[in-house]
Amino acid sequence: MNELLKILKYLLLVSTGLVVLFYGGLFMLFMLIGSNDQASYYGDMVDVGPIDYNSVVTKAEKAGYELSGPYTRLDKTNLIEPGNVESLENRFKIDYRVSRVALYYNLNTYLELKKDENNQTLLTLYNYSHHDDTGDITPQMPSIFPNDSWMLKMLGMSLGLNETESGEFLKKLKNETPDQKGFVSLTTKESVDFPAVYAYLNQSSTKTVTESDTWNEDKFYRNDQKLGCVGFVIPETTITRIHNSNKYNIYVSSSGFVRTDIAMPIGSAGKEIPEEEYITVFREMFENLGLPAEKVDEIKLNYSPSIW
Repeated sequence: MNELLKILKYLLLVSTGLVVLFYGGLFMLFMLIGSNDQASYYGDMVDVGPIDYNSVVTKAEKAGYELSGPYTRLDKTNLIEPGNVESLENRFKIDYRVSRVALYYNLNTYLELKKDENNQTLLTLYNYSHHDDTGDITPQMPSIFPNDSWMLKMLGMSLGLNETESGEFLKKLKNETPDQKGFVSLTTKESVDFPAVYAYLNQSSTKTVTESDTWNEDKFYRNDQKLGCVGFVIPETTITRIHNSNKYNIYVSSSGFVRTDIAMPIGSAGKEIPEEEYITVFREMFENLGLPAEKVDEIKLNYSPSIW
C-alpha cells in the first residue's frame, strides 16, 4: 500500500509540474508576443486634386524623408514603353508605363504581353478552358491554340512583325515545352508596339470601362464580349518620416490620391498618439512636400491597438 501511495504522489507531482510548466510557458509566450506587438493607425484614400508629383519627390528628398516603392520613378522599371498615344498623355499628364496587355480570343483564351525580369517581352497564351473533369488544367495539346489567322494577326500587330516573322514566331510558340499546362510562354527581344495595340482595341471595341484611382486599367468590350485589357502604371511612392519613434507614412500617387498611416514601434500595443500630435506631424509633412495642408483635416485615421 505504501508503495502504491508513493507512486500516486509521484504521478501527482509530475502532473502538477507539467500543468505549471504548460501554463507558465503559455504565459511567457503571451508576454513575448505582447512585448513584440505594436499599435498602428491607417487612413482611407483621399483625392487632394492635381499635384506636381516630381516636385513632391524632390521636396521629400530635400527634407530628408525616406522614399520607397517600385514605382517612385519609372525610368528604370521593367514595363512596356507606351510610345506616343495622345489621349493617354492627356489623361495621365506625366510619365506612365504599361504593365500588361491582354488580347482576348474568347472568355477563356487570351494572349498576354508584359516585360520579364530581364526587360524582354514575355508573351503568354492562356487557355483556361483546357481542363479535365477534375478541374485541373490538362497538359498542353494543339487545341490550346486559337485559329492561326487570329494568332498571326495579334502577333503581327502587337510585336510589329510581318507575315513571315509572325508565322515563325507562332511555330516557335507551338514547339515550346509540351509539359506546360493550360498556357505556353515565349520571350522575345521584340518590343510591344503599344500604339498599334491601343488603336486596335479602341477601333474594334464598342465599350470601354476605365478604372482610374490607384489601379489604372482599361477594359475593352465588343458586343459585351471581352476584347482586351490594358494595365497602366503611374508614378507613386511612400514617403516616410520618423517622429518620436513612430513611423509616419504618406502614400502619394501622381494622379493626386494620398493615403496616410502610422506604424508605432514594437511593444506599443494598446498605446495611442494624441490626435493633435499626429495631425501636426502630417500637416508639417504636407507643407514640406507642397501638398495642400488643408486636406489633412479630411483624413480620418483608424486606430488599431494590435497587429493581430
